[in-house]
Amino acid sequence: MGEIFENFDVNPLGSASIAQVHRARLRGDKNDVVVKVQHPGIRDLMMTDIHNLQAFVLFIQKTDIKFDLFSITKEMEKQVFVFTLMFLAKHIYPSFMYFSDM
Repeated sequence: MGEIFENFDVNPLGSASIAQVHRARLRGDKNDVVVKVQHPGIRDLMMTDIHNLQAFVLFIQKTDIKFDLFSITKEMEKQVFVFTLMFLAKHIYPSFMYFSDM
């Protein structure tokens, strides 16, 4: 982290069920950034939930429902780690950086 950040506040600005956000400053930059750090094990937990939902919708689609629920769950799967606190970050800090364990 020392190669990327000039400083990194270990005390989070906020925390939610899947992640917390920290104030940091990139090396060679004058602006603070917000870094989203996922809680350990969240990716696996979310993937388990999505795979359970996929199994459920595949079962439901054997009925007369004329809606592609499975494609919706596949899109959810792709977007799990795209979601960020960007809206919040844009209103607090002039720049925002997102790091993931992907």
